Amino acid sequence: MKKIIYLLVLSAFCSTIAAQTDTIKLSLDRAIQLGLNNRFDAKEGTLNIDIAKNKLVKSKKELLPDISANGKITYNGQVEPTIVSAGILGFTEPQKIALGMKNNTAFALDLNFTVYKPGLYTDIRMASNNLDLEKEKNNKTDIDIKVKVSEAYDNVLLKSLQYQIAQKNENRYKEYYDLAKGKYNNGTLLESDMQLAELDYKNAKANTEKQKQNYLLSLQNLNFQLNVPQQAVILLTDSLQSLVGATVSTDLPNNAVANRTEIKQLKIQQLGSELEFRKAKQNYLPTLSLFANYTQLYQNEAFNYSDNFFWSPVSYLGAKLSIPISGSFKNTNLVKEYKMKLAQTDLELKQKTNDIQYEVQEAETKFNNAKQNLTVATDNYLLSQKVYELNKQQYNLGSFSYEKLLDTEKSLSTTEQEYIKGVYDFLIANINYQEVTGMY
Repeated sequence: MKKIIYLLVLSAFCSTIAAQTDTIKLSLDRAIQLGLNNRFDAKEGTLNIDIAKNKLVKSKKELLPDISANGKITYNGQVEPTIVSAGILGFTEPQKIALGMKNNTAFALDLNFTVYKPGLYTDIRMASNNLDLEKEKNNKTDIDIKVKVSEAYDNVLLKSLQYQIAQKNENRYKEYYDLAKGKYNNGTLLESDMQLAELDYKNAKANTEKQKQNYLLSLQNLNFQLNVPQQAVILLTDSLQSLVGATVSTDLPNNAVANRTEIKQLKIQQLGSELEFRKAKQNYLPTLSLFANYTQLYQNEAFNYSDNFFWSPVSYLGAKLSIPISGSFKNTNLVKEYKMKLAQTDLELKQKTNDIQYEVQEAETKFNNAKQNLTVATDNYLLSQKVYELNKQQYNLGSFSYEKLLDTEKSLSTTEQEYIKGVYDFLIANINYQEVTGMY
């Protein structure tokens, strides 16, 4: 019995742990970090960096000499004879003499070392430059992920606001309907006005359900952007008020444009073009290499390798100088190609700098405008709530007709939509401003 109770307690504890695991409380900063840790495109970027590091190490190893050991056994079933002319070795007539051995075994050690090869050190610098480029590309991927997660997070808060406002609208129309129904029962309101109030209430109720669906879809999208299971429950700890009220510095740093990852990537690509141009010119230069060989050669009719008499050492050392001749003519077009690519990259860098400068100015203007518009929309929204309470009291007292109340309701609805739009514009402008100024 005790064992059963223990198992039940353990099962309940595990269920509690699982439930806690499926519920994730996230601030915006923590959501961004979770997205960076979970998303596969971020992990792919890390692997690209590892590949570039491996290529850099590989290019450095090209400086090492090539050392190889090999063995070779050749057995001749019949040794080819050599013709010895008359008068040599005392022969009066030409003779055929088999001078070779049937068993020729060789164990050799070869060394090849490139003393100077055009572009070898340039290849190492190009590999290092490519590593820097992959790191910057990975940085761009991280920025894109931060933007996507921020947009999804803000969208949940916005859809939540729309859902809350829709619920308030539903409650208002419910109150209108209840008041109209009471007046109709007392004989002080036409049936058509009562039915109109009922229709408005049902429309508001349907809109609430629609906004709820949009809110749930926004949560699904956030789960997707964070790469967490859809069944996981995410609780946002940041509110719209905290995000809107957060102070974002509008003092642009002097290096705002230079710190943009697009500029950094183009500068790295520009250096890569310079290195390719340099390597193309180095192809005109000769290559100098050293080579050496040490061989133990065994020659005998049999396979008696233990007899040292038949073993003999052979060794040599040499140098090789290769000067390109026809290759120099072929290389001329390659030099021209990389020279043009270098000029092309320079123009692209200048244009991108101008584009980003305009983006920064535009983003700053939109952010300031959105912040100002949101302040006005918020004040109008708060004022509309007061107008609603006053008109509701007057309608209840019979001072307002239902038609006039609907006119006020239209103004209130317009104010709500402007408030929602103001919040949306501010959130988008805020994300865009932080992205173009390099705050992510």
